[in-house]
Amino acid sequence: MSTEEKPEAPMYVYESTVHCANILLCLNEQRKQDVLCDVTVLVEGREIRAHRAVLAACSQYFSLLLRGQTEHEPVINLPQK
Repeated sequence: MSTEEKPEAPMYVYESTVHCANILLCLNEQRKQDVLCDVTVLVEGREIRAHRAVLAACSQYFSLLLRGQTEHEPVINLPQK
């Protein structure tokens, strides 16, 4: 081994069966407190604050709609059925 080569550090892998659920709970708490929310969805006259990344990840409709948005905090008015 030359003086420039360093031994590889051991790699540890963290696995959790509840990590995904904890992330969703945290995101929902942030939404409830309007922390880091960056979009408003209007549904039947009611305003709902949300995280655009969560909406886009959960729905192809929102994913396509939000990709075209250039506003800092867009307001999305959902059409009536």
